[in-house]
Amino acid sequence: MLSIRKFALVAFMALIVLSLSTLFVNAGQIALSNNRGDTSTTWFITGEQTLVMNGFDLTPLSLQLPAVIDRVSIAVDSPVPGAAIDVVVYQDGNGGSPSDATLVGQTQANITQTGVVTITFPTPVTITQPVVWVGFYLPVNFKFLADNSGSSVLTYWGWTPGGRFDLARLSSATVLGPSNGTAPVNLDMKGIARITAEITGGISVTTSPGAPTVIVPTFAGTAAFSVTQVSSVDSAKLSVMKVYPPACDTLFWDTEDVGITFRSTIAPSCTAIWVGYAPANPLGYIRKQLYYDITFYNQNGNPLHDTLAAAVTHCIKVNPEDINTAVVGLAKGSPRVWEILPSLRIGELVCAEIPQSGGISYFVPGNATVTPTFTPSPTP
Repeated sequence: MLSIRKFALVAFMALIVLSLSTLFVNAGQIALSNNRGDTSTTWFITGEQTLVMNGFDLTPLSLQLPAVIDRVSIAVDSPVPGAAIDVVVYQDGNGGSPSDATLVGQTQANITQTGVVTITFPTPVTITQPVVWVGFYLPVNFKFLADNSGSSVLTYWGWTPGGRFDLARLSSATVLGPSNGTAPVNLDMKGIARITAEITGGISVTTSPGAPTVIVPTFAGTAAFSVTQVSSVDSAKLSVMKVYPPACDTLFWDTEDVGITFRSTIAPSCTAIWVGYAPANPLGYIRKQLYYDITFYNQNGNPLHDTLAAAVTHCIKVNPEDINTAVVGLAKGSPRVWEILPSLRIGELVCAEIPQSGGISYFVPGNATVTPTFTPSPTP
């Protein structure tokens, strides 16, 4: 039953739970939006590449700072395929004009679809100040949607005739101002750009004396922490591990867990699922290899959806280049969300305790590639 490995995993999990028990807060993802109406007007970029951004005051949200922004969205009417678009996030400690705001996050995207396009930052953007600005540096002829209700002072425009300005210094823009008809923009857009963001409150943690402070975001009361791999020299009991049928030929399960712990009253089954159905990568990790779906069945052949009385050890044979950093992830819930599990490496296998049916794969630490996602726009 891989007793040495199981002891190490249980001890590792207990250490994590103990160290994080004081970190849990009741916070969840919050959508930042200034939009209130259902009708839209099309705005378009002419003449110069132009920064369009919305400002958000976090103070009324009672959001715990520091926080993180991981995704931003824009409602697109007509894109300019092939044109690189800068996606930026600024923070501002004093409100008012963003000319003195600090650039805290930046990435690039190529937007090719209409509708609401969402960009995920490869590394979540840390926010420590009460006002944030979320913007897109858009190419000429790009058209996007604006909510034609509310004050246009919440949407700012910035550009420099004949060239780019320094996004790290908004004050370097020749023109920077609100879209409410006042100088220097002098355009009354009578609306608010449909630019939104998703922010999550967090907490600052110092892991040890003298160590740098780490910002740990929290999601629905659960800390999103980094789980790393523990290595083991014990490989004597790997004989109890049985590989699943050919479709899941890199995944193994512990026969003694099923035969002894459960007295053969459950049976595991595995199906290889198309990777396009896999949930989005969790923060700080990149999914590798295939996406497997594991289902536990009872003696009557009925699937078990609840947490098992005891976990069943599973091991994944990972690619050689990933062996030193790979960790196992379990996708559960509806819709499914990944949970990175405490993982133990034994030889060429990386193992974890699987407590219930769900999706399984392995991950390595890193930042996922920025991938715009598309959902139909609710506005015309």
